Amino acid sequence: MADYFDTYKKRMEASRPPFERMVDEDIQKCDTYLAGDRNEQEGQALHLELITKYPAYITNFGESLYNYNKDYGFVMQEYFGGDSLMSNLIVIKNKLIAFKSFGYKNGNSKSRGGNINIENTLTATQTQTIAITFEEVKRQIEEMSALSDSETQETLDKIDELKVIVEAKESSKTKWQKVKPILAWIADKSVDVGIALLPLVLKIGA
Repeated sequence: MADYFDTYKKRMEASRPPFERMVDEDIQKCDTYLAGDRNEQEGQALHLELITKYPAYITNFGESLYNYNKDYGFVMQEYFGGDSLMSNLIVIKNKLIAFKSFGYKNGNSKSRGGNINIENTLTATQTQTIAITFEEVKRQIEEMSALSDSETQETLDKIDELKVIVEAKESSKTKWQKVKPILAWIADKSVDVGIALLPLVLKIGA
């Protein structure tokens, strides 16, 4: 029976669109790199692969990333240090998780079956976060059976920290600087936790 389910799972995975598999594989690449020894040369190669691949699919992909200029794209890579690299890979991983959670939608694409415009994933995410409250996300976390009591409490504390940052009377740039430690923390957690918290992070740009 186990062999049957393994075979079925492999067939289902093989039948998925290549684009979806690509996104999932890149999320896993980020996970593996961030959990490893973080060799800077390997990190630079991964970073270059991702920043040249996803701007075509996620509008405003470079926003909140170091060394990005909205007019010229990613610039001055020779001055791109280790700390900036780590921060960018953490943010990129979370952007991809958000992209996945909203159905792998391409930026500004149209439905073939009608006149419905599908907004870019991050914009759609930000729009939907208006209706998502911090208390609702806390309830989601409390209902996650995979989390231990200590992990649940730690996550609830992070949500409180995030709420303080989001509601502060400061510029978005300042808020993004303050939220980077929380993004780093999210990067080490399960995908379920990341998907639950990312809509709250994106309230910064809403």
